[in-house]
Amino acid sequence: MKPFFLIRCVCVTLMLGSLLPVSADKVVALPAYLAQAQSNYNQYMQMGYSATRQRNYSAALNYFKQALQERPGDRYATTAVNNIQIYVSRDRRNGNKRQTYVTYIPTNLGKPVRQVQGGTRAGQRLSENGAVCIPGKKRLMALTPTFDPMQRTTAANPSFLFYVPQTSAPVMELVLSDDQDNVVYQQTLPTPTKAGIVSLNLPEKSDVPSLKVGKTYHWDFSIICDRSDRQLDYIVSGSIQRIAPDAALMTELKKVKPEEQAAIYALSGFWEDSLAILSELRKSSPNDLTIKNDWEDLLRSGGLEEITQEPLVSCCTIQ
Repeated sequence: MKPFFLIRCVCVTLMLGSLLPVSADKVVALPAYLAQAQSNYNQYMQMGYSATRQRNYSAALNYFKQALQERPGDRYATTAVNNIQIYVSRDRRNGNKRQTYVTYIPTNLGKPVRQVQGGTRAGQRLSENGAVCIPGKKRLMALTPTFDPMQRTTAANPSFLFYVPQTSAPVMELVLSDDQDNVVYQQTLPTPTKAGIVSLNLPEKSDVPSLKVGKTYHWDFSIICDRSDRQLDYIVSGSIQRIAPDAALMTELKKVKPEEQAAIYALSGFWEDSLAILSELRKSSPNDLTIKNDWEDLLRSGGLEEITQEPLVSCCTIQ
């Protein structure tokens, strides 16, 4: 009986040992095969982005597909594959004449996905006039990459763009706070009369502080259904950081036209700058097919396929 008893003790000890919590000061390494897959994935993605910058779209497509094999269903790799397939198809239609397409390359590969708040109360919400606040199926959206938790910009007074669905809400609100949760800017505006994309620029005024280089800011944009009950708000939130561009980037930007600047900014990870340029170009040249394609390419590269066909609408003047 003793050998049997000892064997049972050893087995129980091993089982309990596997269930005991790991000490906080100990680091548990990934299994070798998982670490290798992660390493391969990162390598293929970076090689794909490098090939994209060089306009070698066939090579980029191959690298992104290999990354997708390492991590099936990955949002970054899936988006990259879809975008590059469109570029390759266009090049073929253009007689294999390579062009520079506007595609956003994220700088935070592998970091957590940004969480977007859709509202503070579930169920149907009514506006002050008793009508359904947002009657359709389309939702409030920020024009920021769906997989990137942080916008980067070189601008001291950046633009914030949002898709506002048809709404009976009387007003909407933009609030910008610093990293200490101090509100640095707050503005309430009337909602647009029709659904579309609105662009709100941080005004260049003495009483409105510009973004500081290296600082991170948090923003909230709300559709206010009922000003007496803010729990009914529809809200999207995000963060933005101002980055000082390096000399090489500035030199490259000075050599090219705005539409090419948009491509350079996007390839360099500056989503806001690229988006702001293209939104202005779309307003000034609404029938330009190249600008329209560039706009759609950028939105698609940020995971915003569902609003590529939405119009830019004028709604208000931000003060």
